Amino acid sequence: MMIELEAFDFDMDKAALIGPAPYAAQFAADMRMTNNNFGLLVDLSHFPTTYETSKFVIQTLRPYITHFHIGNAVVEKGCEAYGDQHPRFGFPNSANDVEELVDFFTVLKEEGFFNAKNPYVLSLEVKPWGDEDGDIVLANTKRVINRAWALVED
Repeated sequence: MMIELEAFDFDMDKAALIGPAPYAAQFAADMRMTNNNFGLLVDLSHFPTTYETSKFVIQTLRPYITHFHIGNAVVEKGCEAYGDQHPRFGFPNSANDVEELVDFFTVLKEEGFFNAKNPYVLSLEVKPWGDEDGDIVLANTKRVINRAWALVED
């Protein structure tokens, strides 16, 4: 069984165990010295909370990545859904939408992560805010993913 650690923000909302990417990479390297079943979960929604880009995070953590995660975050203090709340894509004042997902997918493609013979786990996390309908939030997420993927150049 794989043991995966998710890198989080260090000073914004969760201020959790490990982040930004260089610290996560060092920790993962140390863990791999004695545990070959250890890897990192890389979450798009955390890139803006650690002030990093898709390219930087993915290239920095490349040897240790075992799982990718798609989500959104609001990084402007005082705004609704501030922090790592995983609002829907397109949420007011949020950091990730189609453009950021295109960038994320492009970097994954350039770095060779799309491998049919040895696929990586790709999951998503979005949740309704207030009285939003969960089915509509999920449908919106699927539309954003499909639109972003359609814009990734061959």
